[in-house]
Amino acid sequence: MVVAQDCRGRFDSEGDFYPLINEGLDGYDTIEWAAAQPWSNGKIGTFGWSYLARNQYHAAMYRPPHLGAMFALVGGASVFEEHAYPGGAPSVTWRQFILQVAASGPQAERNPAVAESLRQIQKNPAPWLALHPQKRAEIFASLPEYRKIYQDLLDHPQLDAFWKQRGYYTPGYYREIKDVPILFLGGWYDNSYVVDGILRQFSALQRLHKTLKKLIIGPWPHSPIGQAECGDADFGAAAAADRRVLAVDWFDHWLRGRPSRVLGPEAVRLFRMGGGDGSRNAAGRLRHGGEWITAQTWPPRPVQPVKYYLRSGGRLEAALPVTDQPSRLVYDPERPVPTIGGRNASSWMRACAQNQVCSPQILGCEDSLPLNRRRDVLSFQTDPLASPVDVTGSVRAVLWISSDAPDTDFTAKLVDVYPDGYALIITDGQTRARYRKSLEKPELMKPGRVYKLVVEVGSTSNRFAAGHRIRLDISSSNYPRLEPNPNTGEPPNRWTRRVKARSTVYHDRRRPSYLELPQ
Repeated sequence: MVVAQDCRGRFDSEGDFYPLINEGLDGYDTIEWAAAQPWSNGKIGTFGWSYLARNQYHAAMYRPPHLGAMFALVGGASVFEEHAYPGGAPSVTWRQFILQVAASGPQAERNPAVAESLRQIQKNPAPWLALHPQKRAEIFASLPEYRKIYQDLLDHPQLDAFWKQRGYYTPGYYREIKDVPILFLGGWYDNSYVVDGILRQFSALQRLHKTLKKLIIGPWPHSPIGQAECGDADFGAAAAADRRVLAVDWFDHWLRGRPSRVLGPEAVRLFRMGGGDGSRNAAGRLRHGGEWITAQTWPPRPVQPVKYYLRSGGRLEAALPVTDQPSRLVYDPERPVPTIGGRNASSWMRACAQNQVCSPQILGCEDSLPLNRRRDVLSFQTDPLASPVDVTGSVRAVLWISSDAPDTDFTAKLVDVYPDGYALIITDGQTRARYRKSLEKPELMKPGRVYKLVVEVGSTSNRFAAGHRIRLDISSSNYPRLEPNPNTGEPPNRWTRRVKARSTVYHDRRRPSYLELPQ
């Protein structure tokens, strides 16, 4: 038997909607109601993806007695860190989500003109995104329920108590989550930092709980999940997975006592991308290839962090620099670097792995230059590799920086460069400088002073083949994935002007900037 439940205030459900806050206790009630029905054996499993995966975590925090197993697909640990302000930088992902739910909500149904306006923004977001963040709120003027949701997002740019509520944030409540078998499913190209949240969740609960926790991560976006192709890349037939088959196998085992026929004995199953021949399939996608690897923990042990140092001339080398001239970039918030590929699920961006070449249909593109040819992008790469390099784990860039601005962003992309120059984004991340020490307590920079800053580039698994190059691209913007930093140091979402930021990245022996890869 299957029970489907809408959230409060959504579709045919009564009540008032507010994202993720009421779903825990409502889920508890439904689980216990289902267990008491005459057709139930008293063992209830929960299933859902994205928002619905977070609802499962939330309900499990109240420990419903009859909850027997969970299948959580593409659901992370922290809405703030994965959707609203990843790395402290405002992301459009949560803003787009608010538009989507507002357009399909009961208030919009009673006001067709407003619903149509919201739908038009989703089709052509450029004019709306060009507005000041506060000015955008006017679209919700006749939808007070969603006006509050949007305004709360703007009013809480730090990881404060608002974002640490149950439903939004699970790390603070791990010990409250009921100890039941959980299958986690995610993708390397999921939007923002969702895959990192899944990995964080799995690792914490595997340590705390006694019952089985399983993890499957493939080369997939947020949606559709389980396909063998993503963006420009074809990872081979082996990369495909059917979440319905996995769900039936998982619940047959834990709710009906049947032997598992699909899931193996390993706790962790990861798709290591790469190893393809670089040819094109019938649809024109690059055959990047890959294979499944197994482990018992995340990250797989042993993992050795290897440093690749930034050098002048755009080099990336294992040798520590002795003397080196710094690299400089000028970032103009009126002309940000456009988002091309990488980890995102928004329909406003081209999703997943993509060669980083601009074209007019991409929001923010003004010319056809590859992104690393822009003057506001610093690009560092190795010589062609003599032998394959396998990377599995969390990637980060450690940068020594200064700026004439009190606040600006630093973005980083890990790129697999083919011998013919094709550049495949593997993972990417960002840090807003005021949050370099803490997402809870911002601290502005003093112009000209040198700071050490860490960019969490994200978790991944990829084989850089012999003859390929490992590349790191650094900039200060990635739009529309991230709202452009105005560089003034004014309160986030309440700035009054935007100015250029002139920043320096140092890479000498005293201030060695480097890319750290888990190998």
